[in-house]
Amino acid sequence: MTTSDLYLQVTALPLLQGISAEDILHMQERGALRIVSMEPEEGDIIQNGQHCRTLTMLMEGTLSCTTNGEDWTLVEEIHAPAIIEEEALWSLSQTYNHTYCPTSEGHLLVIDRRHMMQTMLHNDIFRINLLTRMSTRLERNYHNNQLPPPDSIAQKIERFVKDISCTTTWPKRMRIKMTTLAGIMGETRLQVSKALRQMEAKGQVSLSREQITFLEV
Repeated sequence: MTTSDLYLQVTALPLLQGISAEDILHMQERGALRIVSMEPEEGDIIQNGQHCRTLTMLMEGTLSCTTNGEDWTLVEEIHAPAIIEEEALWSLSQTYNHTYCPTSEGHLLVIDRRHMMQTMLHNDIFRINLLTRMSTRLERNYHNNQLPPPDSIAQKIERFVKDISCTTTWPKRMRIKMTTLAGIMGETRLQVSKALRQMEAKGQVSLSREQITFLEV
C-alpha cells in the first residue's frame, strides 16, 4: 500500500479526519500505526471479554459482530470504514463487549493505546475528533432515554433490538426461542408470535426456527 493510499484510507475514518499526511507517516514510522490484513478463514480477531490494548479500525472489508445474551445471540455486519468499540479503550474495565470475525478480505488499522494517549495529548485535531464522537454518543443515548414507552409489542421488539445492537446497519440475525423473547418483552408467547407475524407481513423480519432476521425496523 502506497503512502498516498494509506493516507486516503486512514483519513476516511471519522476519528482521523483532518490529520495531516505528515502526522500519519510519522505515526507509521514510529510503529504507532500498523496495517493488519484479515481473511475470512482466520476466525475471531476480537472476543467478548478480551482486554482492549489497541484502537482498532476497519479500513477495508466487513466484520461480523456477535453479541451474546443469557439466552440469545445477535449477529450483525460491520462495513468499512468503522471504529471497533473505541469506548472500550477508555472504559474502567477496558474490555470488549462483542466478538468480531472477518467475513471478507480486508485491512485493519491498529494503534497502540500508549501511542493513542500521546496522539491525543499532542494533536488538537485528533482530540477534537475524539471529543466530538464521545459527545455525539452521549447525546444519542440521552435522546434514546427520552423516547416515549413503546405502545405495541412490535415497538417493544424494535426497541429491544436497537438497544442491544452494536451497529445501525441491517439486516441483523437473532437466535432466540419464542418463549425467551416473550419473557424479555413481558408478554405471552402467543402475543409475541402474532406481533412477529405482522412484522413479517410488512417485510420487517424473516422468521425461521429459533431465528429472527430483522431486515429493517
